[in-house]
Amino acid sequence: MTQVGPVGGNGEPLTVLWSWRQRLDKGDEKPKTNQPPQRPPKTPAPKDSVAQGGPVDGPKQGDQGYLAQLQSRLRDAIGDVHGAMRILSAVPPEKRTVLHTAVAEDPSAAERGLVWLIEHFDQPSTVVPALGRLAPALDALIGTRARQLDLFGDALSEAMRAVRGERWTDEDAGAWRDAWRFAVGWLRQGAQLHHGETPYWTGTIVAHDRRRDDVAVLTVLTDLPYPFRAGQRAIVECHEVPGAWRACWIGDPPAEDHHIEIHVQALPGDRATGALVRDGGVGDPIRLHRAEGDFKIEPGRAGAVLIVAEDVHVTPVKALLSELAAHDDDRVVHLFWGVSTRDDLYDLESLREHASRCAHAFVHAVVARGPAHPYESGSLPQVVVDFGEWTSHDVYLSGSPLAVGVMRNMLMQRNVDPRRIHTVTLEPISAP
Repeated sequence: MTQVGPVGGNGEPLTVLWSWRQRLDKGDEKPKTNQPPQRPPKTPAPKDSVAQGGPVDGPKQGDQGYLAQLQSRLRDAIGDVHGAMRILSAVPPEKRTVLHTAVAEDPSAAERGLVWLIEHFDQPSTVVPALGRLAPALDALIGTRARQLDLFGDALSEAMRAVRGERWTDEDAGAWRDAWRFAVGWLRQGAQLHHGETPYWTGTIVAHDRRRDDVAVLTVLTDLPYPFRAGQRAIVECHEVPGAWRACWIGDPPAEDHHIEIHVQALPGDRATGALVRDGGVGDPIRLHRAEGDFKIEPGRAGAVLIVAEDVHVTPVKALLSELAAHDDDRVVHLFWGVSTRDDLYDLESLREHASRCAHAFVHAVVARGPAHPYESGSLPQVVVDFGEWTSHDVYLSGSPLAVGVMRNMLMQRNVDPRRIHTVTLEPISAP
């Protein structure tokens, strides 16, 4: 994992602490920040100090004094936090860092986070784990572009200057610069808590819609931007079963409000998916690994499109239909959605709404057992091959490995070129 160092070059905060402690030992109550700090060359960092390489357990007395002094200066210089977040949110997308984007997504959450950081600034043992929750995603988003942290720190200070107006002083500017250096240093330490793990994004379930006994649609808002493409799946952790990660389809393309629609199906005997569906609720924390998968409808091709989806595996198709509409794709699209019973058509209205955005998209619901009217009745593969002739279509199949395999074989028996058949399945992740 890429390590992001303290920003700003001179005045690195851990060195400042050493200088401050030395002066305390000599009876000088006020460190002179205009003199170059000197770190004792061979003296190890005291245990529990923020100068440690790893996460802290608590500040020492010298640290506590320095951090408390800086905390007091920040409280005096904080100004209108709401206005500062509004300024950061208004930065044009082309000039934003990852953190600018996170603020723009949820300014009120960013406001609460900044106030919380200042109120706990003298408690590194509390701050480090909190920042550690953001570290994996932030590291994955920034990569080698560590300069983004410098730029956001400068932007935060400038926003605070703007809302303070004539009351802003050079001491205020210095306080915010020092505070940001500490925050980045603590972020480094927080990253060590998750060193070597696959990057994950933290967030909150803001809507939980139980559509069937075994299916729930979750709306998730992540703390940092979650990058994904239409047709991909998210790898989701159930907070009630830590370490249990499950692949779940994403039901919409990326949106400007950065909310993510995730469809979860409770699998027999699986505690994680069962808890997400039946016990999850609004306000629950959630973690997501990086989105994966390459399910996409090839753009710019001639001819029509056939899509066949089994049960909950229709979810990514919604996102792909919206993508076709956004690209003004005027191909004819036939979508067959197969379920066991009529009550299983949990997302039909939303699916039709997505299809209505396309120039020529038709949704065919297929019910395998029991009353089917007004929908098609019978096994999904048989209904599809009996419906029409598909040899000139680009074909996309989404479902369980067994269902996809049966559908593919039946289409090939009807002379559909296998090179025109694209398949995707939601590969399960082994339970812990």
